[in-house]
Amino acid sequence: MEQMNIKSLLRSKQTLLESKLDVLINHPVTKGDHCEGAWIDFFRSFLPSKYAVDKGFVFDSKGAVSEQIDIIIYDALYSPLIFGTDAGEKFITAESVYAVFDSKQKIDKETVEYTNRKIESVVNLHRTSRRMVVAGRGVSPRDLPPILGGILAAASAGWSTVESYVEDNPNIDIGCAVKSGSFLVKRDPERNFLSMLHSEPEEAVLAFFYMILDELYKLGTVPAIDIRDYANATLTNVHLKTDEENLQTESSEKTSEADGSVSEEKENQEEPAVK
Repeated sequence: MEQMNIKSLLRSKQTLLESKLDVLINHPVTKGDHCEGAWIDFFRSFLPSKYAVDKGFVFDSKGAVSEQIDIIIYDALYSPLIFGTDAGEKFITAESVYAVFDSKQKIDKETVEYTNRKIESVVNLHRTSRRMVVAGRGVSPRDLPPILGGILAAASAGWSTVESYVEDNPNIDIGCAVKSGSFLVKRDPERNFLSMLHSEPEEAVLAFFYMILDELYKLGTVPAIDIRDYANATLTNVHLKTDEENLQTESSEKTSEADGSVSEEKENQEEPAVK
């Protein structure tokens, strides 16, 4: 039986991506362009169908909107409220986002700091999490998972230098420079830098392929969006009760019933005896 050479297949992807970026960066019309289109095509070529990939903006139920994001990986199965523009940009609910990336020509101090600020405009958005119904049974809302942040480029500064940059920019988790290699950052729950690993240049795309799939796996599924928050922020005459409001109503009804029982018992006790 013939063996499939995965490394060779992904090496061909790397060559194709590298050539696309070279053309875009050196073309007089697109010079300075972030080349996000080539990266979006790359992600779409291997990510499972549960993920969608687009450029655009991320927004929350309170009306806040992120800066323009070059590449957004978001839930493709259960995410509502996905609006699009004629330019191909999407407006995506904050709860639906798995990862966001900025596309640059080179990974250096300036681009790392710029990317960190753009990612921050996403991770600081308000996100809801609603209880889910699985096989007919209610499941408690899941804790909000982190949103991955990364930078993508054709080339990079030296890895020891890049490590010093990402150490001071806590929203950077992962990156790929096609001609230089890929890196993955490990941080503690408070986002403090712990360590960074990086690949060899010839394995840049191969390493990034495995890194991003592993990190997405760790995130699991995005939290169930509480559509009531969006409805109540936009509708005038219709209000959808939240879980907290339903609990308050149930508590009030139980209190009223209890008060009614006490009152009825008291009246019965006060009735005069019939001779």
